[in-house]
Amino acid sequence: MTGRPASTSSIILGIDPGLANTGWGIVSKTGDEVKYIDCGVIKTDVSIEMGQRLTKIFNAIREILATYNPQCIAMEEVFVNINPKTSEKLIMARTAGFLAAALSGFVIRAFRPNEIKKHITGAGHADKTEIYAMVKKILGTEIEIDNKTKTLDSIDALAVALCSALHTM
Repeated sequence: MTGRPASTSSIILGIDPGLANTGWGIVSKTGDEVKYIDCGVIKTDVSIEMGQRLTKIFNAIREILATYNPQCIAMEEVFVNINPKTSEKLIMARTAGFLAAALSGFVIRAFRPNEIKKHITGAGHADKTEIYAMVKKILGTEIEIDNKTKTLDSIDALAVALCSALHTM
C-alpha cells in the first residue's frame, strides 16, 4: 500500500479564564483543516462566595472535558493588570480551570494574549471585534453572540483553541 497515512482528527479545547466569565471553545483539527465544534461561557455570580465560584468553574471544565473528550487543551496566560485584586481573581479562575484539566491528566498549552491575537489576526494588539471577525472567517461559520450561552469570551476561547491548532500546522 502506498500513499499518505489517513489523517487523524484532534479535538482542541481553548479556555479564556475569567472569574465572572470563563470562555471555552472547541475545534477539531484534521491535517490542515480546522472546524468549529462548540463554544460557551461559564458564568459565576458575583454575589456568591469565592470558593463556590471557583468550584463552579472547576466542575464546568470537568464536564466539558467529559463531554467533548479533547486531546489538547490550550489556555490563555494571565495578563497582569494594574489592579492587583483584578489580577488575583483572574489567577484564581485560571487555576480552577488549570487544575480541572491537570487532574484529568492533561498538559495545558499556554499562550500569551498578544501571541493569540497575532496568530488569529496578524496583529498583536487586535481588539475583540477583530478577533471575532477573524475567528468566524477562519472557521468558516457564523457564531451568534447571545450574551447568555455565547459571549465574546467564548470567541476568545475559540481563538485560543485556534492558536493551538495553527501553532502546530
